[in-house]
Amino acid sequence: MSWLTRLAHRDDASLNTRTAPRPAGPDAPHAVVVGGGFGGLASAVRLRARGFRVTLVDRLDQPGGRARVFEQDGFTFDAGPTVVTAPFLFEELWNLCGKELADDVELREVSPFYRIRFDDGSSFDYTGDPEAMRREVARFSPEDVTGYEQFFEKSKEIFEVGFEELGHVPFSRLRDMLKIVPAMAALGSHRSVYGLVSKYIDDPKLRKVFSFHPLLVGGNPFSVTSIYALIAFLERKWRVWYAMGGTGALVKGMVGLVTEELGGTIRTGAEVEEILLADAPQSQAVGNARATGVRLTG
Repeated sequence: MSWLTRLAHRDDASLNTRTAPRPAGPDAPHAVVVGGGFGGLASAVRLRARGFRVTLVDRLDQPGGRARVFEQDGFTFDAGPTVVTAPFLFEELWNLCGKELADDVELREVSPFYRIRFDDGSSFDYTGDPEAMRREVARFSPEDVTGYEQFFEKSKEIFEVGFEELGHVPFSRLRDMLKIVPAMAALGSHRSVYGLVSKYIDDPKLRKVFSFHPLLVGGNPFSVTSIYALIAFLERKWRVWYAMGGTGALVKGMVGLVTEELGGTIRTGAEVEEILLADAPQSQAVGNARATGVRLTG
């Protein structure tokens, strides 16, 4: 473990992904998950596998959130994400249910990961092959090859802290955030993604090639923190995959885990108006009060 990962490491925030599913009896605690995107569906799977009765509610007419689909004239269109860059996160959910992801969803590796086209007709094939990437960079700007390699090493360093150490860690208290300030400062997280890339690479086109990734999650490369630069290493480590049938195939598979495999309930078209809290002394902060249910609109 490097000195940077030691700075960020938290012994109190490890994930338990090996516990066998427990059946939820009629007296089991009832968890209500608000929102049916990937995060909500994954939460419902994990809670149900650990013995909770689970009801997931979503205001839209279908689960999926940003990953929902539109259908028109016999065609299906992804509304948001189109590729998978960490398939093991989905595999883990299926494993919690005693199944394999491949039982329900076929993932195919994409090559190249991306073909980036510029307005002058030139294009850059972005792959997970280190030598092929060096050749592509040299084709645009030979003098930037060394800078690209330095940037990639930086991406690996950020990944080891930002993803492996902190990707699963809750930051529910101010002191949790303060603990990681030294590590984030050492990584240069005050810079934007574009700013970090520009530190290593001079060619304008290559700067765009290696800083566009925040766009995939709705971020602005010129303003979001350079912690997102970890995606460059993440993609090489786990590659880029496409779910046959579109992202909706993953949503459909996760819905099946919640309702068919685990017996949970999903309600769509159900908008939450209020989260109900247990009676608590006036002095108690709302954030510490116990939730007892939800009130739906209408």
